[in-house]
Amino acid sequence: MNAKLKRIVAVWAIPSIVGVVLAVTGKTYLPESIASQERRQESVVPPVYFDSVAVTFPSGSSTFPPGDGADIANANCVMCHSTGMVLRQPPLTMTEWRTEIEKMRGSFGAPITADQVDALARYLSTIDGRKSDAVPSGVSNEAS
Repeated sequence: MNAKLKRIVAVWAIPSIVGVVLAVTGKTYLPESIASQERRQESVVPPVYFDSVAVTFPSGSSTFPPGDGADIANANCVMCHSTGMVLRQPPLTMTEWRTEIEKMRGSFGAPITADQVDALARYLSTIDGRKSDAVPSGVSNEAS
């Protein structure tokens, strides 16, 4: 047998033989059909039924300290955060609070309107803020 004929046989015969062997032996390894899965599962596993459960969480009793912007914070921040959680943040400047509020609006969908951002940042920096930009806080204001 010449070299050209050997190459042709190798290219066509070997994959054909491998395919036949896999077709014959692979039948036991192939996934079963959806219909046979359903029949098998109905006979082995009892059906499972799910009921919905209504869960009500207690409403928070605390509100933000009075001041210009407290109504914005009480209406928008406490739907996701407790008042205590917001007030325990590190002291931030108004610029840093504005960045945090914009992050909540953009990334997490906080329903604060664009015209409320400055008033809320001013309020939060007034009740729990750093007065100077000279000392960096623990919050990174870099865009990711």
